[in-house]
Parts: sequence; C-alpha cells; structure tokens
Amino acid sequence: MIFGCLRVAGRAKYASLLEDVDIRHWYENVARGSCVTADVYLRRLGAFCQSFGRSPKDLLGMSEAELYNLLLDYISMMERKGVCWQLFKSALKAVKSWSAHNGIEIRRKIKIEGADDTPTLRDERVLTQQELRRIFQATVRLGLHVYLWLTAA
Repeated sequence: MIFGCLRVAGRAKYASLLEDVDIRHWYENVARGSCVTADVYLRRLGAFCQSFGRSPKDLLGMSEAELYNLLLDYISMMERKGVCWQLFKSALKAVKSWSAHNGIEIRRKIKIEGADDTPTLRDERVLTQQELRRIFQATVRLGLHVYLWLTAA
C-alpha cells in the first residue's frame, strides 16, 4: 500500500477523493513513480473538477472531444485569472493522467501561451574565445597562487 508516502491523508482538501477505489488505484499507480507527483496530481485533479462542479468520475463519462474542450475552457479561464502557466500545465497533466489511466487518451495538442518561454535564458549568449581564454587564465593563475600558498606553509 502506497499510503506511507501519502502526505495529504486526513488533512488535505482533496484527500477524500481517495475514498473512491478507482481514484486510489490511479493515485497509487502514479505514486509508484513519485509520491510528490501523485500528491500534486491529486490536488490538481480535485481543483480542476471543483472549478467545473464535476467529479473525476464525471470526466470519464465524457467523450475525448468533450474532455478536450473542457481542458481548453480551463486554460482560458486560468489565463484570464492571470494564473501562472506552470500551474495549469500541471493540472492538464493530472487530468490527462487520470483519463489515460481509464482508457481515454487526449491526443490533440493543447497550446499554453508562454509554456516554452525561458525568461532566465532569454539574454544568454555563447562566450567568445577571448572571454573563455580570460576565464581559463584567471583560473590557472588562481590555482597557482593557491598551490604556492599551500606549499609555503
């Protein structure tokens, strides 16, 4: 039983979802790969369903097209609220995982604005040979100074 890694038991908003045997089977299957991912997916699935007034089982009664459109509606709703794209991308993964576990594959691509953006790397560039040479020379000089200091003692 995977409940040893269940950090949400008894205190989390969506822990009651695990009373459903099918959801528990899905959760335990995900937890075999990562307990953290299982906990996050359970919360994301619960929040997704709550935002539409549905249960996870309700999602399984939908066609692939209906579920796809519901996911698109969720993305649009979260974008309008200004929610960070990482949060709803995680929710998409959780819903896709839950539906795939139950034999429903969502194959169509769902685009998320900014999902591929890497702002911390935006202004990065490759160092020139001259810059690399200066770094290497400074490192060699520093190493020589440390060696001399250690051997002088």
